[in-house]
Amino acid sequence: MFIQTEATRDPESLKFLPGRDVLPGRTLSISDRSEAARSPLAAKLFEVPGVAALSLGTDYITVTKDKGEWQHLKPALLGAIMEHFMAGAPVLIEQSADAAAATGTGAAAQKVKEALRRVIDPELGYNIVDLGLIYDVRVDANGVASVIMTTTTPGCPATSYLTEGARECAASVEGVEMAEVTLTHEPRWSPELMSDDAKAHFGIR
Repeated sequence: MFIQTEATRDPESLKFLPGRDVLPGRTLSISDRSEAARSPLAAKLFEVPGVAALSLGTDYITVTKDKGEWQHLKPALLGAIMEHFMAGAPVLIEQSADAAAATGTGAAAQKVKEALRRVIDPELGYNIVDLGLIYDVRVDANGVASVIMTTTTPGCPATSYLTEGARECAASVEGVEMAEVTLTHEPRWSPELMSDDAKAHFGIR
């Protein structure tokens, strides 16, 4: 796989052309890591120190840096892009129209999200929603609640406790007939995903 790079008018931004589709017919701007939860590619690129923002287009990825020199950043970025595409991972985790309507803003999904706040991470002593461990909540027309979540580390000893707690809390919501929990580590969790309240609690600015 050969990835080309192309300078832009902004010296802090560099365009990467992987020679294959990225987001056909679409563009997506991601201004920080907290917005990258639904894009495994973006999440991987934000792991490179110095990456400040991304723009994904039909056949390109534009990376904007806030520190460092391109000669030092390029090898890591090229490696991350190549690793992502060679693994066949999706650029964006898509939702169906029905799921999108039920996610986040849907009344049932909101009730489930509130219920998930009852699940406390035993290591950090804070609820999993404000810690940023819940990536997606949706409730379909049949009352099936689907929760996509992560843990602070892939080997977290409390994984079973947290996922089972999330399933039980989601299932306890009125109107939910069944709840299922999917665990993922893409993107990897970081403190940047915490809510403002959680960051304040832990003294993170």
